[in-house]
Amino acid sequence: MRNRSHLIPVRYRGAGLIEVSISLLILSIGVLGLGSLQMSSKRLGHEAMQRTEAALLASDLLERIRANRNALPGYSTSGLGAGVGEPSAMPLPDCNGNRCSAAQLSSWDLWRWEQALNGATTSDGAGGLVRPSACVDVDGRSVTIEIVWQGFRSLGSPDDEPADAPGCGAGNYGSDAAALQWLRVSSWIGEE
Repeated sequence: MRNRSHLIPVRYRGAGLIEVSISLLILSIGVLGLGSLQMSSKRLGHEAMQRTEAALLASDLLERIRANRNALPGYSTSGLGAGVGEPSAMPLPDCNGNRCSAAQLSSWDLWRWEQALNGATTSDGAGGLVRPSACVDVDGRSVTIEIVWQGFRSLGSPDDEPADAPGCGAGNYGSDAAALQWLRVSSWIGEE
């Protein structure tokens, strides 16, 4: 048997270094794209979780207010959460185990709610929002809860701020203010 390799032209004898390099380049660009997509999906998933947590917290406080509607003005506050500085001190008496007046219960509710806002109510501290600020405005029987927290992406420059941007936490975030996320919930609290 004769060796027929001499009959095959040299240019068709396997992949050259250039072809392999180009294939590896295309493959690495694809892998980088998939990695970037994974990071973006994790970030957006976290932001969606933060927005859901804010909505649940707002609903929780509205239910606390509805349960203690006689102390409605006592729920009005202009700054709760880690985004405004030190957390509030625990009010006395402890309304979990003691009988409290309506005013004492409103202070207790706001303190417990701030603890949940900051994530202190979970065993590992992993709950809550990122640098939250919260304000509660009570106008007659109308209650508006504004929750502001630190997001990952900029929603625009501070100069392009929408007309309905929150006043809660204003000035507390410095250069990070462009990435703020917020939720505003309003409700009417009826009389008993």
